[in-house]
Amino acid sequence: MSLRRVTLALIASFTMLGATAPASHFSLDAVLSAPYIDEVDASPDGTTVAYIAHERGLRNVYVARDGKVGRVTAFDTDDGEEIGALAFSRDGGALTYVRGGGYNREGAVANPRSFPIPPERMIWVADTHGGAPLSVGVGNSPYLSPDGSRLVYASHGRLMSVDLAWDGATLKSLGKPVELLSIRGGIGDERFSPDGSKLAFSNGRGDHGFIVIYDFAAKSYVYATPAFAQDYAPAWSRDGKRVAFLRLPGDREETDPYVDVREAPWEIWVADAATGDAHRIYRAPLGRGQDFYNLDANDQLFWLADDSIVFPSERSGWRQLWAIPASGGAARPLMRGNFEAESAVESVDGTRIVYATNEGDIDRRHIWSVGANGVPRQLTAGTSDQWFPAALAGGGIAYVDAGWKTVPTVMTRSAGGATASLGPNSGSFPADDVVRPQLVTFRSTDGLLLHGQVFVPNDGKAKHCGVIFTHGGSERQMLPGFHYMEAYANLYETNQYLANRGCVVVSINYRGGIMYGHDFREAKKKGERGGSEYLDLMGGTRYLLSRSDVDPKRVGIYGLSYGGYLTALGLARHSDIFKAGFDMAGVHNWATIMDSDYGRPVGTPAERKIAYDASPAAAIGSWTSPVFLAQGDDDRNVPFSQGEDLALRLRAKGVEVQTAVFPNETHEMTLAYRDSLRMFGGGLGFLLAHLGE
Repeated sequence: MSLRRVTLALIASFTMLGATAPASHFSLDAVLSAPYIDEVDASPDGTTVAYIAHERGLRNVYVARDGKVGRVTAFDTDDGEEIGALAFSRDGGALTYVRGGGYNREGAVANPRSFPIPPERMIWVADTHGGAPLSVGVGNSPYLSPDGSRLVYASHGRLMSVDLAWDGATLKSLGKPVELLSIRGGIGDERFSPDGSKLAFSNGRGDHGFIVIYDFAAKSYVYATPAFAQDYAPAWSRDGKRVAFLRLPGDREETDPYVDVREAPWEIWVADAATGDAHRIYRAPLGRGQDFYNLDANDQLFWLADDSIVFPSERSGWRQLWAIPASGGAARPLMRGNFEAESAVESVDGTRIVYATNEGDIDRRHIWSVGANGVPRQLTAGTSDQWFPAALAGGGIAYVDAGWKTVPTVMTRSAGGATASLGPNSGSFPADDVVRPQLVTFRSTDGLLLHGQVFVPNDGKAKHCGVIFTHGGSERQMLPGFHYMEAYANLYETNQYLANRGCVVVSINYRGGIMYGHDFREAKKKGERGGSEYLDLMGGTRYLLSRSDVDPKRVGIYGLSYGGYLTALGLARHSDIFKAGFDMAGVHNWATIMDSDYGRPVGTPAERKIAYDASPAAAIGSWTSPVFLAQGDDDRNVPFSQGEDLALRLRAKGVEVQTAVFPNETHEMTLAYRDSLRMFGGGLGFLLAHLGE
């Protein structure tokens, strides 16, 4: 039987839901069945927890109160519709969410199942004590007033309001949506004042944006001292009289986006909530930290009970938390050392910040807290990871815990350290058959120290096929277990699948990634400026080839997005090493990406040549290894033409190319679970067929 027919047979068997696998092997469906937790949120009073779980393509909202967990929604089909934007009323009685993904450039919501009537982006509100959720209508960015009597949301440049009618603790009905104001630009970051009488929000207008403060009683609004800047991330003072916000410099009209230009640094301003008059209390120093590096969180500024404002800054070379008096003065660091804060929330009493960090464990995440006194306290530890912290009453927290064989689970921890699980169930994940990833370090070919993980088959064989895995981003970090982003949780599972099929897998945290400091993340000559990440790819490959348990004649490579770019670059430059590849939505020609992003040629001729030379397209003449290409045609990150062009060029020169194209799927091609099975089954089956598992 030809290799092509073997590959097609493997694809057919791997994409079957529940397909049986050879003895001692688990199925692709089984390893991908682990639940994914998309969000964890707690009510402002810390009594109620909500989270979103993805379970084999079924996306639902769960709520926990008093130790009891219930499902708010009842979606039971793999329809690919996203759920997000959880928001509570103060006491947790009301919860809002949005169903339907974001809009593409044509203003359409993703429709991966190709329904004849495309889905809309709908807002829903639920009574967390019971009852069916109620539909609000089309819109986004919902937010509830503290007392749960009003819901505001954005809809096509309009700020809308809906009254909630309660009968005691039971939500009876919703009022008719009322337009509060219509404004140019977008509406987001809505934040009610503590008493609910005012609303601050971000009004983005492309290259600039303002902070708007709306007064419900007066039915009027003010701007917070408008400037030639991008203002966002409002945060209220505890007394409701002031609003802090971030001010970033606006765009320079003549600046080529591929030329480094020193811009003005970012700032923190504080506005009078009644008049909008604002003044600056902090200006970032020039150099490291002058560009604002967002936390992976809903809020970027935290106004504590002692009237200090906590914010992230990279001025130490690492993204860490700092504090400054709301009246102004000297900023002081709340963290010190070579580690970073990633996400953060404010404690219920407003005295501390709870955050996820890699302090003391640079390749993992744990939960810590710190007050304005700058004395951090570690709350979770161990060989598993914890992320998505949420603050509970009495000093407790909720978070996601996940390890290398422990699937993502929502946990609570009391102030005294007692923990409890809130679910969900583990599906059919083959926990007893996966391998423990080994944390390793190795050097890039230019000497840079790199971190990674190695998955070694537990099959007793002396020699194995080898696979290099490159993550996307590039601003990502793979963990030695499940990941907090769904695409990378899936890719952790596929690394396990390859190890279960007899391949040693090396996952490389290459330069440009996060959590190793500013200089690592902002590495010189990366991507279109020179492709310096390739030095790291070859350093990881050198490490793989040095292992005595790897057959150097059976080495492959795969990755998604930026990882697809590095996969294609490896195949183009070193087909002598990489015998086959699996490229998901990769960039193949940086020069055409520059044009498609900006609608005109950008960069000097020399810069455009550097971009092209850093692309797989520049080395296609030496590309001989077979490749499996996959992409969705509603990709909002990488133009579909990147895959189309590469497939045509390779086939023209006789290279074996197989493809999986997903109409109406987005970048990761995993909105529908059946698409995940088809994509990974096809690509991994192709890889294994060529490497001889």
